[in-house]
Amino acid sequence: MYEMPLGLVFHKAVLWHDGKKQEFRNLQEVDRDRNKLGWKFNCCAKDGRSLQAMFDGTGPSIHRLPYLKTNCTDTFEVVNNSLASATVRLEQGGRTIETLGTNVGAVLEMVG
Repeated sequence: MYEMPLGLVFHKAVLWHDGKKQEFRNLQEVDRDRNKLGWKFNCCAKDGRSLQAMFDGTGPSIHRLPYLKTNCTDTFEVVNNSLASATVRLEQGGRTIETLGTNVGAVLEMVG
C-alpha cells in the first residue's frame, strides 16, 4: 500500500508463483495492527483469481525505529520484523486452493 501526496492511495499485491508474476488489485484490509505487527488482506485479479494473505510479525525480531522526515522537522516510527510468518491462500479458477507459507523469513514493515 502506498500513500502519495494529494490523498492518492495505491493498493496492489504482487505474487511470484510458479515462475510467473501475478498481480492482484482491489485490496481489502481485513485486519491491521501496528502494535502487534499483524496484517490480513484479501484481493483479486481481473481474471477471477483471488488471494488472501496473513502476516504475523510478533516475536523477538520486531524492531521499532525512528526515521527522520525528509524535511528534517520531526521523526516517525517504523515497525519491522524480517522474521515474520506469512500464509497466502491462492485461488485460481477451478483449481484446488493453494496454501503457501513460511514460519520465518517473511518481511513485514509498517508505518503510521
